[in-house]
Amino acid sequence: MQDARWSLFAMILVVSATCFGQQTAPANPAQPQSTAPVRDPNSTSADLAVPLCPAKFDDSLATDGIAAHFRDEGVTPPVVRHSVEAKFSDEARQQKRKGQELDFVVVMGLVVSNNGGPQNICIARSAGYGLDAKAAEAVQQYKFAPASKDGEPVAARLNIEVDFRLY
Repeated sequence: MQDARWSLFAMILVVSATCFGQQTAPANPAQPQSTAPVRDPNSTSADLAVPLCPAKFDDSLATDGIAAHFRDEGVTPPVVRHSVEAKFSDEARQQKRKGQELDFVVVMGLVVSNNGGPQNICIARSAGYGLDAKAAEAVQQYKFAPASKDGEPVAARLNIEVDFRLY
């Protein structure tokens, strides 16, 4: 009986953690991509305005001044200091009205400049329904503590996951 109570309690915690809005995952260093990102077939004209990331970035501090392989280059990665919650698009809300459960992830690639601002935002994983554009709009407003090497700020490439859940 007590095991059943603990199971119920754990399930309530999980459900409440996922049901109360959107969560943005922490910034992750750019991962090597083997194939170019593909737009979701349900992309809107707003989504099409945000560029797709290339299949692979060839960044390094030595060649272009952008850190991407933090451990290899002895760089401390950037840290998100201020994030903005991405809003749902009207197209995504219409899908919810059709009875579909929304649970989408958009992955945005970007460069964090040496002053902590996001630059060169692109789509690494598309969700369509106007959510790509909404994710880009939110990530453009992020503020970061820049990456650093030997105590000096440097530009760095990373990916940000933006989760959309509407129940």
